[in-house]
Amino acid sequence: FKKYCRNDFAVNVLPSFEILLKNLKLVNKQVFPQCISIIGSFASDKTISGQVAAREEYWESCLAAIDEAITSVTETDYRETLYALLGLMVNFSMEQCCTIQAKAPAITERCTSLLDSTDGGILTRATGLLSHMLPQSAEAVEKALKFGIVKKMLRFIKVGGKTTTRYAVKILAVCSSHSKHACEEIVKCDKKLSGLRKLLSSDDELVVGNTALCLSHCFEIPGAATSLLKSDIVRTLLKHAGGDAKESGLQQNAAIALGKLCLAESRHRTELRELHGLEILTSCMKYIK
Repeated sequence: FKKYCRNDFAVNVLPSFEILLKNLKLVNKQVFPQCISIIGSFASDKTISGQVAAREEYWESCLAAIDEAITSVTETDYRETLYALLGLMVNFSMEQCCTIQAKAPAITERCTSLLDSTDGGILTRATGLLSHMLPQSAEAVEKALKFGIVKKMLRFIKVGGKTTTRYAVKILAVCSSHSKHACEEIVKCDKKLSGLRKLLSSDDELVVGNTALCLSHCFEIPGAATSLLKSDIVRTLLKHAGGDAKESGLQQNAAIALGKLCLAESRHRTELRELHGLEILTSCMKYIK
């Protein structure tokens, strides 16, 4: 059925769906979330997913629906619709295209406004959508930083579930890559980077890889590396850098973090030598700018 719809999905299906999104007050609140889920089932088809992601009218309609849901009298009015819609946007935002890049700042504004929600499901999906938007737009990152995204995400990695944590640490990695101020805020708010360091023991390689990436940025802040003396950070990063992770980015990010740690504080280099890890450090120096 998906193959049959490929050629004209954006022309014959999406316009009617977009009209419904722009007129939430007129739709059946019980039925519409199921309609959204049906549209979402097409996201697994790369051709259709690409068509949807590149369609400006689709994203504009989604924004209009979120605005209507946010301004409703009570949060529960459109809860199921908003939850389903955020999931749909997360799925289609996996594509990378100019349309998403252009819409990322506006989508980021809506997502940050949802981070004060008391609904865990809404929080997780809004965070997930942010984690897809920020890597595609420097302007979106700036908007998120002005909102105070760093403190929010640090709180999420401490109290959130596995999925929320995966999204949150990716956001922190992106923000720390774009902004020295974000790094300074992380170092200030996460004492001895304890929250991030705990994530290095996660069984989720994506979480570990993004955590190592974020730490590598933070080690450039004066005093950050020194504050970790007498901790297990060298041993932990060395284990990941020399390990056999399926995610190649994990090993590289851990190696970079280890190198920056030792460059920032020579006493870590001494510990690394004692652990016979200098060969790994030498091999990763080419990655360090």
